[in-house]
Amino acid sequence: MGRRTPLSVRQVEAALSLLDKRAVILAYQAYQLEMHGVPAELFGDTFDDYLDASLKNGDRLDVLAHGTRDVLSALRDVAQDNGEEWPILRDSFAAALPGDVFAAVMEIFAQD
Repeated sequence: MGRRTPLSVRQVEAALSLLDKRAVILAYQAYQLEMHGVPAELFGDTFDDYLDASLKNGDRLDVLAHGTRDVLSALRDVAQDNGEEWPILRDSFAAALPGDVFAAVMEIFAQD
């Protein structure tokens, strides 16, 4: 069998529902808070309210879409550039996301 071409960040983002996109962003937020000590004020209640409003209005301003693409790009960068951090980040996402959402996110790394 040949190698599968990994899906692009945009393809993966487009395949996720708005609720899934919010979950991806929140999983990355939790990882940043726990592993890197990012100040909680950076995310906080205002950030959550902003995500909730985007979810309710159908993401008219593409907040969830852009945020998800940023997270997926960050995942790809860590996977390529930081071999020690990648397994921790990947396992953190596996624990935080429903299985089908995690599988969709990992499509940017698919090889077979």
